[in-house]
Amino acid sequence: MIRFNKCEIGYKSVLIRIPELNLIAGNIYALIGANGSGKSTLLNTIINKKSLLGGELFIDSKSHVTFSAKELAQKIAYVDSKFDGVEFLTVEEYISLGRTPYTDAFGRIGEKDNQAILKAIELLNLNSFKDKFTVNLSDGERQLVAIARALAQTTPIIVLDEPTAFLDYGNRIKLIHLLSKIALEEQKCIVFSSHDIDLCLDYKIQMLIVNQQNKTMELCPSDISKKEVLGIGFGIQ
Repeated sequence: MIRFNKCEIGYKSVLIRIPELNLIAGNIYALIGANGSGKSTLLNTIINKKSLLGGELFIDSKSHVTFSAKELAQKIAYVDSKFDGVEFLTVEEYISLGRTPYTDAFGRIGEKDNQAILKAIELLNLNSFKDKFTVNLSDGERQLVAIARALAQTTPIIVLDEPTAFLDYGNRIKLIHLLSKIALEEQKCIVFSSHDIDLCLDYKIQMLIVNQQNKTMELCPSDISKKEVLGIGFGIQ
């Protein structure tokens, strides 16, 4: 579903090298690495916000740079590390923006769109404040709303930059469980950056670890130990 071929990720200099890697449908992957290792840069490269320094990246066997903005939005939903809210925009209105890639020139919402919006609201348990303005929510609530907008986008790929950063521990567990379930049951490919190593280990999530020494990204098995994760990604023995 996402294929890397001799990719070099970074800005002026290379932060991550990915010789060959396939991320497939039905799987969830946790991107692990030290601060400044290039995790956010990699995610921005996948969504074509940042250009590759070298190599090729494919989405469903098609080079990701050949997609139009609308086509890519129908393939990949992206959740930034923080959503600050929008003045006078309600939660439900914001989540409905996830349907933008499918609406006509007038932005009209149809029955299929409404069903996707309502499903996302229910999955994240947002009914109690769906009519509130997004700026009046807590950081954690806004993060859940941003994730709901991505789910309403109904894409085969979801990319999230530290989605659990502003959530309390209970909501972190619920979110990781939900994303794992969605990846498997709806055959989506989900990639998220995280510092929640223990939680990822508990849920046996496959890890994409940025090697601290050689700046390559390694796909590690779900039964990897915490000591191995810390050694590869943070140089801690």
